[in-house]
Amino acid sequence: MGALSNPAFGALSYLVSVGIGSVLGYYFARKRTEHEVAYGRRVEVVERVQLMLVSVEEAFEAALAYVRDPGPSEELPVKEIERAIDELERYYARQEIWLDRRAFADLDALTLGLRARQRTLECLPRSYGDPDFERAHRRAAAELQGWLNSGLPEARERLTDSFRAMLGIGRRGLLP
Repeated sequence: MGALSNPAFGALSYLVSVGIGSVLGYYFARKRTEHEVAYGRRVEVVERVQLMLVSVEEAFEAALAYVRDPGPSEELPVKEIERAIDELERYYARQEIWLDRRAFADLDALTLGLRARQRTLECLPRSYGDPDFERAHRRAAAELQGWLNSGLPEARERLTDSFRAMLGIGRRGLLP
């Protein structure tokens, strides 16, 4: 009987060890998969936000071209700018779960800046008969050009740094 119980005890302890190992392996594999899925989702959100920002920037560049040389055949693309900003704002508000606080705050700050520029364009005189028409357009063109050359790139760089920190990526690769 003693010889029989020793292999049974060994088999039982083996089965218990395998069972515990399987449960732990499953748990950690599941956690790893959840982390990979969440990271992948964050990357998708960052890519989508960056693409949306490109379309917003293009809309402002079209507005700059109009403000520099307003013509009777074209209309100031304020509605396109507003639509692009609204789309961006709705998207990142819905994806807030995938963004950290810093990235979300930087997106909010950038959106506020975009809205301010949009309101400036909305307030431009539309009639050639307005005595302030040319001066207002020259001033708006200079301000918009300066913002597109320095203000917007700085805000986008801050946002990119936030995204890099959120994803654990440094300027030259993964952070330690």
